[in-house]
Amino acid sequence: MLLIISVLTALLIPALAGARRAAQRTQCASNLRQLGAAMMNYTVEFRGFYPGNVGAINMYWYNRYAIGRYVKAPYEMSNSEQCIGSVFVCPSDLDGAVRSYSMNVYASSVVSPYVQAALQRTPPMGKLWKSNVGDSSSMILLIESFSTEDWPAEDQASIIGVGRTGQWSSPALVGFVGPSPGGRFIGGGPEVPARFGACDSQICYFRHRLPKQPGALGTAIGQLNIAFADGHVSLHSRDDLVTQDGRSTLVAKWCPDAGDTEKALAQ
Repeated sequence: MLLIISVLTALLIPALAGARRAAQRTQCASNLRQLGAAMMNYTVEFRGFYPGNVGAINMYWYNRYAIGRYVKAPYEMSNSEQCIGSVFVCPSDLDGAVRSYSMNVYASSVVSPYVQAALQRTPPMGKLWKSNVGDSSSMILLIESFSTEDWPAEDQASIIGVGRTGQWSSPALVGFVGPSPGGRFIGGGPEVPARFGACDSQICYFRHRLPKQPGALGTAIGQLNIAFADGHVSLHSRDDLVTQDGRSTLVAKWCPDAGDTEKALAQ
């Protein structure tokens, strides 16, 4: 009898683990779908513009009076009126995450002077775009990223009580680091030894990694969810997004001119 139970347990545990991973993957996609819908509702009120992102004045897409006005699911809020928890967190993220997703920098309506200068140089790193962008089904709006930013102490006190630490947020923006559209999928990663180690990329592949797929948390191996400007969300691997020579496949684009930029860099 004990042998039978042991055999059944050995068979059930992998199945249950697989079901749990699938459920987390589905919930993550649902989170991004809800955030994408909130973004679209924002653009209806603001003439096609998405939220702005300027750190110097505490302007971010996830602020209460930006996307927070349109998110229907209940969420927590910090002293600085930033939305956290609930649909802002992937269930497969590490413990302590308060936000797991970042916005494509080029979808911002307003950016910092430093970013604006990079957009105006020759050749430009890219250009900002609005909700009426062409080929919206391939334009990245929100994407999974590493929760690497230590949450401010004053916000921790208001949310979880004084004395507790270990709260982590994804950066507001990704897509700015890297000379080429393809390189932005496989480079520019942060280094957070205590949490992820050295990260290959600024976007996060490990959360939906296939069973027995090798790689440390920071390696660009696995799959991630992307919310696109047309409202759909889909799961992609590194091979879906980048060719072996590091060029974008254009399945997911940071800017409308990604194809032209890749061609120019190849010459």
